[in-house]
Amino acid sequence: QVILKENLQYAFPDFAPHIGCCQFRDCSHRKEPGCAVTSALTQGQIGKSRYDSYLRLYEQAAQIKEWELNESNP
Repeated sequence: QVILKENLQYAFPDFAPHIGCCQFRDCSHRKEPGCAVTSALTQGQIGKSRYDSYLRLYEQAAQIKEWELNESNP
């Protein structure tokens, strides 16, 4: 199953308490100011290896275009 970058955050249960608590509603949890996920990372509430996995997967998911998925599934 393909996960789009916008939905990737939901695949990480340890992010769940922090989702929706960011300064910006469309936060990607990478570089935005006021990000609750990166704040939790610096406070040790989210493991660095988990966050690094999220960043790697986010970059891969960012390459997927939603319109391409719709073309392959008529």
